[in-house]
Amino acid sequence: MSKILTGVLCVFALLGSSLTWSNADEAREAVIKVVEAFRTDIVADKEILAKDPALLESRVNKILANVVDFDDFSKKVMGKYYRRASSEQRTRFANVTKDTLLKTYGRSLLELDADRINVLPLGPQGRGKETKVDVDFQMESGGMLNITFYMEQSKSGNWLLSNIVINNINFGLTFRKQFAIMMEQNRNDIESAISAWRASLAKES
Repeated sequence: MSKILTGVLCVFALLGSSLTWSNADEAREAVIKVVEAFRTDIVADKEILAKDPALLESRVNKILANVVDFDDFSKKVMGKYYRRASSEQRTRFANVTKDTLLKTYGRSLLELDADRINVLPLGPQGRGKETKVDVDFQMESGGMLNITFYMEQSKSGNWLLSNIVINNINFGLTFRKQFAIMMEQNRNDIESAISAWRASLAKES
């Protein structure tokens, strides 16, 4: 369960304005495509992928590359410290975050029940740019997760994951706070904080 909560991540921001219901439907369709890809490309081949971590990571990356901007995600996690980081540090932070989350997320997906993944009808929406899409995931162990995907339309028209809430835990905000704490614990030294971030993610994977 902890791996699911850590891995599903990917991602994350808090922005504002309003959406038409038509756009909201498009956001839900984008989530449905991702969920179906999980079902057919990951869960259905779980026996094969469980023995081939490289193939598993490759498939997860292919699915999430369409809806997650990992560089942007890492920028939001770093928050106010992003401007202080060098280009090399930003790239390394993004790569470490992406690689570790892909590994964790992939293994977590293998625990899902392929026949019991349900994208719920759209509910009331807020006034921001994000569209909220709820999905219920049944675990083979019997547990249930409710995951809220917050989708935002990019300038190019694609729908991207901007934040995720799992069982009422806001992971965009949580990750940002965690990195801020690491900065404080490492006397605001970005290099040391990135190393601490790598170690923290490695423990979860």
